[in-house]
Amino acid sequence: MTQALLCFALLLARTGFRGSPMHAVIDAVRQACRVVAWAALAFGGSAQAQAVDLNPALLDLAPNRWTRLHTPAVEEWSRQAHAGMAYDSKRGTLLIFGSNTHGLDWDNTVHEFDPVTARWVTHYPEAPQASYRADDKERAIAGGQRRLPWAMHTFAGVAYDPQRDGLIVAARPEHNPIGKKTPAAKIHPSWFYSQTRREWQMLPDSDQAAPKFFGAAAAYDERRRVAVAYRWGIWELLSQGGTTNSPETAWVKVSRENHHQMHHNMVYDSRRGNFAVFGDYRNTNDVWIYMPGARPGEEGHWEKRSPDGDACPRAQHFPVAFDREQGVFLLVPGNTEFELLPNGRERARRPKSNSTFVYDPDANRYLRLPGADMPALGMNFMMAYDPRHKVFLLVSGGPSEAPTVWALKLDLTGLKR
Repeated sequence: MTQALLCFALLLARTGFRGSPMHAVIDAVRQACRVVAWAALAFGGSAQAQAVDLNPALLDLAPNRWTRLHTPAVEEWSRQAHAGMAYDSKRGTLLIFGSNTHGLDWDNTVHEFDPVTARWVTHYPEAPQASYRADDKERAIAGGQRRLPWAMHTFAGVAYDPQRDGLIVAARPEHNPIGKKTPAAKIHPSWFYSQTRREWQMLPDSDQAAPKFFGAAAAYDERRRVAVAYRWGIWELLSQGGTTNSPETAWVKVSRENHHQMHHNMVYDSRRGNFAVFGDYRNTNDVWIYMPGARPGEEGHWEKRSPDGDACPRAQHFPVAFDREQGVFLLVPGNTEFELLPNGRERARRPKSNSTFVYDPDANRYLRLPGADMPALGMNFMMAYDPRHKVFLLVSGGPSEAPTVWALKLDLTGLKR
């Protein structure tokens, strides 16, 4: 009921009543709805109660196909294929951090997209190359008074931590060529970006060296309230005192088991409390499920699944997100073609298009959405599920293009499953 009132008030306020006597009444209704929403949240209401302002364009989408939501009129920055994205559940926004580097791009800022206003905000200017250096502890930093991480590949190693209210970045700048010119920078930490303070903090903030997270994937475990990273094993970000909210934290390796090289995407399943891993450098359509231990710091176990259903292409580095309302994953893999070499090995060709699939963990089946093919996305880890609007949001675009945001409302009713 609360959500319906909120949507009704918003839609009225954005239509023909603007400037009329009725407008003052509507503003009062909207303010009352805000009070009701926050009261519901304070007394145990759902996360949807936060959704005070919604975008009407996202509430009435044609189902099961991608709709272009926004492309900036003026190109201010370009999506970096090696960058990662996370969904800020407190603000309902998308957060992007990462760079292609290789001496071609030096983007080490945070870009934020608000689905309600359909606008991008860049949090601060990127650091000039001349500011890349080592601090007094031989740690790689950039920027002036604002201490920033180096521009780096992040892949799927970006996750939003609602307890700390910010980005966890489990990555390192191994492909940034400036490292060869800065031998004093011997330590490459992982990082945390505070959304409230708009400041970066090194992780771990103890004296422990950070794991070598190049090519890692990261996600946040909502049930156990712990950030998790996957690279040559499973790591959890724990406090020195054994809790997840202590001022001093460290990455703890809780499982040495490993099944992927790099370019994989790990997504948290909030309904079942586990993690699903899709894609790999070797191209695959298998799904690996990691079921964590009962408590933070305890080892979990893995399960390999080869789904039935529609034929899903073997692929790597593609976007995946989880629909918490319907309990399924949406993935957009590239339609990879393979060439058989004389030595019997396969060589993957660059996909010319991407297709959209649903993965149902309970049935262990793939379902292809026939009307949801996309132009080739290239390397892309930029999709999230927006529970406020109940849509998937996907960011696309090449190195010389303005970023485009797409939206898809999934409706499984009537689809062959």
